[in-house]
Amino acid sequence: MRQSFKFVKTASSELQFKINQSIIFNYIRENAPISRAKISKDLKISAPAVSRVIEKLIENNYVFETEKIETKSGKRPTLIALNEDRGFVLGIDLGGERIRMSLMNYSGKIVKKYIGPEINDNINIEQNLEIEIQKIFEDCKKNEWNYSNPLEVQSICIAIPADVDAVTGKITGAPLYGSWKNINLKESISSIFKVPVFIENNVNLAAWGEKNFGRGKGYTNEVFLEISNGVAAGIIIDNVLLRGENGYAGEIGFTIINTENLGFKVKNKGFLEKFASVTSIRNKALRAVSDGEKTLILDLAGNDINKINSSLVCEAAIKGDKLAKEIIENVVKFLSIAMINLILIIDPKIIILGGYIFNLPYKNELFVNPIKNFIKQSIPFEIPDIEFSVLGDDAALLGSCFMAIESLLTGEFPYRIDKN
Repeated sequence: MRQSFKFVKTASSELQFKINQSIIFNYIRENAPISRAKISKDLKISAPAVSRVIEKLIENNYVFETEKIETKSGKRPTLIALNEDRGFVLGIDLGGERIRMSLMNYSGKIVKKYIGPEINDNINIEQNLEIEIQKIFEDCKKNEWNYSNPLEVQSICIAIPADVDAVTGKITGAPLYGSWKNINLKESISSIFKVPVFIENNVNLAAWGEKNFGRGKGYTNEVFLEISNGVAAGIIIDNVLLRGENGYAGEIGFTIINTENLGFKVKNKGFLEKFASVTSIRNKALRAVSDGEKTLILDLAGNDINKINSSLVCEAAIKGDKLAKEIIENVVKFLSIAMINLILIIDPKIIILGGYIFNLPYKNELFVNPIKNFIKQSIPFEIPDIEFSVLGDDAALLGSCFMAIESLLTGEFPYRIDKN
């Protein structure tokens, strides 16, 4: 059978230059400081083409030349480095008890952190954010850090404990803060400060934070599992954040464990969030003590029921308290089932545990080791690494900064080499 071919025009010289510039700049971001010759060799782009791109990047203040390096023979090459202070982004995390913000430069270094007011359903989140961001913009104008370049915030990313429309930035669902539903922070904040604003779920951004700055660095397929007031997952597959059709991917707090729980729902919480969250540990202990059960937990709380918390339950469990051990063991079983399902469906290389569980004592002995055992017993092939976050409370904050940088630079430099 005769085949026909479709002919298209080759890329223009302008487009080819833009592609080369984008690939080279992103390669410098990941490998700087680096010489022109090394860039040419690694990327298989001709030396003259690399030099033309480098000169343009220097002209636009994206990179600069550093010192010459020593070699055994021949001309000493000059290294090219990223101008990390050319621009700054502002990351904001609304997933904790207080508004937390940080300035980050182009190389991913935190310049300064800020702590704002408490977060609750009664505050006007738009108004409070506007006030706090304005303070940071004024702080930048003062430039007390003595940067040679103007300290300008070029983009903002907000990590929010809610479901977000990725295109419009509108909050479509907010289980923790019902008054936030239908607010469009992207629209309101960008209109005030005249910079690009990006909004994303805080657990998704925590996954990005771990992927680029924490335990997930170097992994292509990663799940970040947050266990706090609720239970949720941020999923990265082939270096791409998995959001799903409506942005609900990873909402495993609504996972059903057995047929008896079909249709289970308590307001905006699912089965796992009620029975396997860090908050559920405290709630179960409180109910048991209120019912008169004898337990070491109350002794550790100084016989003050109001001082009972999840950490005390963990301490009592390690000391052999029957009630505390039962509470922790049930949570472990529920989390193990959820993680087994995640592994079978997604097949990640690593599962990173974060959220309030990160701050509990004896977390490896009480949670990670038993969970690994259950998973090994249930899955007949290689299981993923299961580790605790190394970023702790900063995971979503760093993830928001990273997304702000990536979103800002991807428009200017959209092409890069696939690491795989």
